[in-house]
Amino acid sequence: MRTSTSVRIDEETKAIASEVLKQYGMSLSEGINLFCKQVAMTYSIPFELKVPSKRMEKALKELSKRKGKSFDSPEALKADLES
Repeated sequence: MRTSTSVRIDEETKAIASEVLKQYGMSLSEGINLFCKQVAMTYSIPFELKVPSKRMEKALKELSKRKGKSFDSPEALKADLES
């Protein structure tokens, strides 16, 4: 027996996910079903979840505020990363 459910996601995510799944010959509904079946079969999330590091959180905040550093060359970026 099948049941219906409702999932709330933002429009952009839905559009991108739908397009990717379409390339695999699946609808969004079939993709969500596949995800749920994997969770049920493995009793786990079927992909690795990562908690952002403090450095990553800081970088993400800077990006959202458009206050991140910019560099004139890959070498300058590398030097900053290594400092």
